[in-house]
Amino acid sequence: MSAVGVPEHELAALRPGDVARYLHGRGWRESGRVRYSHRWEREWGGQRRRVLLPMDPGLADYTDRMADLLDGLAAAEGRTPAAVHQDLIRTGFDVQYIRMFPRTPSGTIPVRAGVLAAMGAQDLLMAAACSAVSGEPRLVQPRRKPERARQIVDSARFGPSTPGSYILNLQLPLPDAESPQGHLFDEDPAWRLDPEPLARTVTRRMHAAVAATLTAAEHTAGTDDVSPFAAGAEQGVSADLCEALAAIGGNDGRGSGPSHGFALSFVWSPRWPAPAVAPPAAFSPRLVGVVREAAQDLRRQEPELAVTIVGRTTKLKRAGDFGPGEVTIEARLLKENGDLSGQERQIHLRLRQEDYDRATDAHRERLDLKISGDLARRGTYLELTNVTAFDVL
Repeated sequence: MSAVGVPEHELAALRPGDVARYLHGRGWRESGRVRYSHRWEREWGGQRRRVLLPMDPGLADYTDRMADLLDGLAAAEGRTPAAVHQDLIRTGFDVQYIRMFPRTPSGTIPVRAGVLAAMGAQDLLMAAACSAVSGEPRLVQPRRKPERARQIVDSARFGPSTPGSYILNLQLPLPDAESPQGHLFDEDPAWRLDPEPLARTVTRRMHAAVAATLTAAEHTAGTDDVSPFAAGAEQGVSADLCEALAAIGGNDGRGSGPSHGFALSFVWSPRWPAPAVAPPAAFSPRLVGVVREAAQDLRRQEPELAVTIVGRTTKLKRAGDFGPGEVTIEARLLKENGDLSGQERQIHLRLRQEDYDRATDAHRERLDLKISGDLARRGTYLELTNVTAFDVL
């Protein structure tokens, strides 16, 4: 066992290229050479940090120099050398560290909260995978998950917990990749690696969606304006993802246990180009509650696709005598068997000129309208969009 608590044979197994990719991915920059080592530097915590990476595994003191490197990285990152070593040997995985802060002794978590967090981590990965596979913003992911998304989730694994309050690490394997000829870190866009593997696309989408969710939650907590959550759909925010994050924080929407804060950080596999290093996304217990409420709101906003409504107009409005206009209909939903279901509801929609004129005539003659489209909730009212059929009964 070496001085940093990592067996010497494992230090000897570390390869300079993999370590260099790790350093590059964590924001370090190569700044020169010192005999058989390369010097790497970066600003960390307001200080200029330097480490030396031994480049020749055949050196007699290679393991000692690698131990010094691990010790320096651990000090800079505020982690143990063993934790840094685990990242170095996970070069084929994108890893999400989920650090929870339950009201129990460090290193423990209530059983119910632990199970809920593990399920939340799985659902978080599924939500990101569905978003990455579809490539389209959706407030609610489909119940039937795409096969490629299920394959991504099936390939993931939980690694061993690390010291801390209570930490899950979710590992997503990536295929190997070869860098272009020449210097390992040329400024060539994306190292000319194309296409990016789906697993990395999923991790990127999760990273962007979690950041957007945190920003939306912080905004909403101060203003009660939930619109940023819906606006974050372009980054992968969805009701499913919000529910998964809330579950990690101990909130399943049933009020069966207290929420706890958590922080989510990303360690990117150095095999593929990665986003810039960002601080962990930290959710307080209050923000966990905000995210859970946002999930419910997003589900209410998700349109019901291809519905048909039947009812009479109660209000018509347009800017002039010609052109499209807005109408309000007191209507009920038409079921597949031809029956009307539910209570009458005020539904707003915008019609092109021809249909608006027909709606005006129907209103004058007190006739019902039958209209098909997508039904969505907009705050306190319902709206029918993407009209595909319009008939006067």
